[in-house]
Amino acid sequence: MLLTRAVPEALPKRRRRWPFFVCVAVLALMVAHTVVFRVPQWRNDENLARLSERVRMVPLPPRTEHDLRAEAREVRLLEGNGNHCDYLVHLALVTKLPDAEIARYYEFVTVEGVDGAKLSGTVYVNPSGSWREGFKGVIVEFFDGGHEAGFDLRCH
Repeated sequence: MLLTRAVPEALPKRRRRWPFFVCVAVLALMVAHTVVFRVPQWRNDENLARLSERVRMVPLPPRTEHDLRAEAREVRLLEGNGNHCDYLVHLALVTKLPDAEIARYYEFVTVEGVDGAKLSGTVYVNPSGSWREGFKGVIVEFFDGGHEAGFDLRCH
């Protein structure tokens, strides 16, 4: 009997498949995270953008202008505790109108909320005036609260 020496390079190499399965598992986790957590955030952000657009379409009272430096909008748990989303659109204005007149104007202005409810604005007047001579700063807030949060982590 004649024995020959086996050369390791001549043997077929065994393929390792675990890197492929690890990549598939990581990709599946990323897709699941996007579907479960990001899609509800995108939906709530879209609702906020639509609400903000409806607020911006409200005509301004006379002798009033936008102050774009201080406008804001947000969606998160703003009031109380629990599992719900609140939407807030913060409209900054400068005006020459008396306080009572601007408050009365936004008390009777209604904007359609996220789920169709009618919202009116709450007016806050800056008593120290404004950065513009003869004007005073005014903040008008439109708040729509108590909406389904889903898996939006900002609302928990």
